[in-house]
Amino acid sequence: MNKITFCGKIDGISIEQIVRLGQYNMKVKHFHSQYELFYIIEGERQFFFNNRQHTATSGDLILIDTNLIHMTKSRSNEDHGYNRVILYIDQVQMQEFDRQYPELGLVQFFHQNYGVYHLTKDQQSSFLNLYRDIRLSLTNKEKGYKTGITLNVLSWLYKIMHQLSIEERIEPPISESNKVKNVYKVCDYLSQNCEQNISLDELAAHFYLSKYYLCRIFKEITNYTIKEYVNIHRILKAKNLLENTSLSISDISYQLGFDSLTYFEKIFKTHMNMSPLRYRKTRDTVILNEEVLTILDDTTFLIRDGI
Repeated sequence: MNKITFCGKIDGISIEQIVRLGQYNMKVKHFHSQYELFYIIEGERQFFFNNRQHTATSGDLILIDTNLIHMTKSRSNEDHGYNRVILYIDQVQMQEFDRQYPELGLVQFFHQNYGVYHLTKDQQSSFLNLYRDIRLSLTNKEKGYKTGITLNVLSWLYKIMHQLSIEERIEPPISESNKVKNVYKVCDYLSQNCEQNISLDELAAHFYLSKYYLCRIFKEITNYTIKEYVNIHRILKAKNLLENTSLSISDISYQLGFDSLTYFEKIFKTHMNMSPLRYRKTRDTVILNEEVLTILDDTTFLIRDGI
């Protein structure tokens, strides 16, 4: 069962708390033009980004850079669910913070320091207090509340960027499992060669694995099929080409190794919710649709620090 306990937004900033009961694997593997700050109140999650698994548990903050391919899933069949808060900051808003306060370098900070961090008790309380204040502001909507939210978020970002360092980032453990090592090698190879049309037979032969075994362990570890993994890397590159070059849609499709323009447009729309042509015309922040969730009173879930 999936339940939204709160969601709200102002221009450039949005926040939501969701409680999921039981196992849950993210169905849409994606990237987006927002900075995402994912905080786990209760439970644990398995993240996959940078071609590696990352484990996050209660009290962890996951910083996700813009255009970072990522997904999250349950860690095991015994997963009882989790309670999390996500703060989204639009790319344009973060760039505006940097324009107003260039010495902060927030865009560069996220680009260099994204990952999983275990917060201290004080840092956990600080984030939950920020969430509480944003909720109250969005609920009461008093005069100047939008400015107040923006300033609160900026103040919290200023503090956390000075408290977190890349040395404190929780790195994925070095796996002793040949299965995991093989999947990581395949991920690295596919992300570096996604434009090439490599058949499953060729890929399996390259790594001296059975193609059936390869497909099974790849899905088990990454929650992607091999084709999904190749295509999402291709679409991220297509997005960059649409933004930064004048190449035609058909040229981009060909350059990225798609079998046909029609298939490229179909896959692009699957990930970006719009056609390549429309994306080039708008370049708006893309927010991927979530499934419809049930809204409930969340007082029983706000259990820490008296929030």
